[in-house]
Amino acid sequence: MNRTLMAYMLAAIVSFSAVAGITIQPIPLSAQTQSVTPQNAPLATSPSCGQVVTTNVVLTANLICAETDGIIVGADSIKIDLNGHTITGPDVTADDATTPAVKDSSKVGIMVPNHNNVQIVDGTIEGFQAGVLCTGCQNLEISGVTSKDNQIGIFSTGASVMKVKLSTIMNNQIGIAAHSTQQMEDANNIVFNNDLAGITLVNSDNAHISLNSITESQNGIYVDNQSNDNFVFFNNVLMNTIDINNANGLPVNTNNNQYDQNNCMTSNPSGICIGK
Repeated sequence: MNRTLMAYMLAAIVSFSAVAGITIQPIPLSAQTQSVTPQNAPLATSPSCGQVVTTNVVLTANLICAETDGIIVGADSIKIDLNGHTITGPDVTADDATTPAVKDSSKVGIMVPNHNNVQIVDGTIEGFQAGVLCTGCQNLEISGVTSKDNQIGIFSTGASVMKVKLSTIMNNQIGIAAHSTQQMEDANNIVFNNDLAGITLVNSDNAHISLNSITESQNGIYVDNQSNDNFVFFNNVLMNTIDINNANGLPVNTNNNQYDQNNCMTSNPSGICIGK
């Protein structure tokens, strides 16, 4: 589950603006390629907080997890259908609270540890250290999900072939964070008001980031100097302190990242935004 690495990455990205880039040692991929389509397994409805699920899940009610993780995936090729419901963690302020909750939880909304071909769809995850945490998984697809008020909205490490699409990632410290991840695809998402960064790539290669709206963060898109051969194109990245940041200003040919047709106002280095 590697919560220590997640906490370290969160702390490391706070120092974005330092001249030195972020350096985190890579984690070997452990997932193996399998079928992309979840099997027609029996449905598990109404799982409880902290439950390990090994069959397809359809939520029939909200989950309020004040002291535990939300759902832990325990098998390959399953689908977690939130069915319009919300998984709420410890970091959400209760309606009757007199002071706001402190966002220091170590819990995770949906955890996918070393399992492949998992889908997470159609609902909200809020108030965790990570809304979704993928460690060593392959072929994870997240679609139609709102991840908000977490420390990290969606976090992957040691993963490959991960897709986040048609989702809303908002009010987190970091929206989408990829560490040692291969072939991440982020497309058609609304990513806004994430304090430190909207989308970050650390030691991650061959990502495709396209057709997203990314606004109101310190860094809209941040790619570190260990991330290579990534494609960032046709995004609206506006109203961030720095809209697109390639390795704190290194020339893009240093790590062979490609930026094309991005509507933005500020970039580091300059010249990445359309007409700017």
